[in-house]
Amino acid sequence: MADVYFRVHRSQLLPALDAVSEAVDTKATIPILGNVLLRPSGDDLHLSATDLAVEIQTSCELLAGGTGDALTLSGPDLRDIVRKLPETAEIEFAAGSFSGQVRIQAGRSRFLLLSLPEGDFPTLADKIKGVAFDIDLAPMMSAIGKVTYAAKQDESRPYLAGVFVHPHKDGRGLAVVGCDGHNLAIARVEAEEVQEFKPPIIPLKAVKSMAKLFGDRKVKARLTVSDVMLRVQTEGVVFITKLVDGTYPDYARIIPQSNARRAILPVDSFSSAISRVCLVSKDLGKDTVRLGFSGNALNMTLTTQEGEEAAEDIGAEYDDEKIEIGFNGKYLVNMLQSIPSKDVEVWMLDAGSPAIFKPTIESNELYLLMPKRF
Repeated sequence: MADVYFRVHRSQLLPALDAVSEAVDTKATIPILGNVLLRPSGDDLHLSATDLAVEIQTSCELLAGGTGDALTLSGPDLRDIVRKLPETAEIEFAAGSFSGQVRIQAGRSRFLLLSLPEGDFPTLADKIKGVAFDIDLAPMMSAIGKVTYAAKQDESRPYLAGVFVHPHKDGRGLAVVGCDGHNLAIARVEAEEVQEFKPPIIPLKAVKSMAKLFGDRKVKARLTVSDVMLRVQTEGVVFITKLVDGTYPDYARIIPQSNARRAILPVDSFSSAISRVCLVSKDLGKDTVRLGFSGNALNMTLTTQEGEEAAEDIGAEYDDEKIEIGFNGKYLVNMLQSIPSKDVEVWMLDAGSPAIFKPTIESNELYLLMPKRF
């Protein structure tokens, strides 16, 4: 009988494979990067995957251990196999008929996969040495989710293609920032006093993987920040990412301090109206949504370069001089999706200056949009 490496229930293995799959390089030119490392230890099976930019580690319970040998199997193939098995399946991993071959059996289903040497499997974990502190993960992920839209979505300026995190100036908590030159979004995360560290720029790919992996899990996390890497460690999951190599701009310099004209708008009505007037646009990058504030009303108008037009009015709280200011409609809608309150404050100076958007509830969030000419 072939040596049995270990046995595991599908209900344990599939969530673990789903977690580490975020780090599997499905287009790898280096074959081992398309594999998942499975290492049995006692009653647990430890899983790891890396694409050399991100590494994810997790574990699950075993039904029974065997020889304790570690395997590296194709991540996509193994995940597909386990997903297709019955929910009640007990899966056995054993040696195949020749070295490097692994037999996977569950009931009447049998598969043979090839395992690459464990020694070829790379890791980022031993390169993390830096400042460590604890934080509530859910508020951290919420803040990251609010500002991600404002980060640059391409690599034309790599230092903006990520989320910037730094200690808040009052020494308590973190500021989380996204900026692409047109948008600026800032959210604060409350935390115990943290030590000074080199503020990281977390790549957008890593940010999206973190969102899928952690979601809104209400757990404590241990963050370790080095000059080149970030590790997020929770009970059962370790996430490691390389950081963007660059210096983040002094974003505070673009926040105006003299915007005195204030309007208050209902977020849902404002966002829906913007979406409707944008329907006539063939290219929102070129067309401008004009916002005209006068009395207790806001008029929104978009006129395309071809001469088509859409307009809509909604109620507003505004009692200052008439002002008209233009914005990119897509940026407006994306920004409003991050506002946590029913209403939003808009602080303006003139048609050529950035506008500030703030929730009407007490929060540590600020959103800024650069105006567009029309």
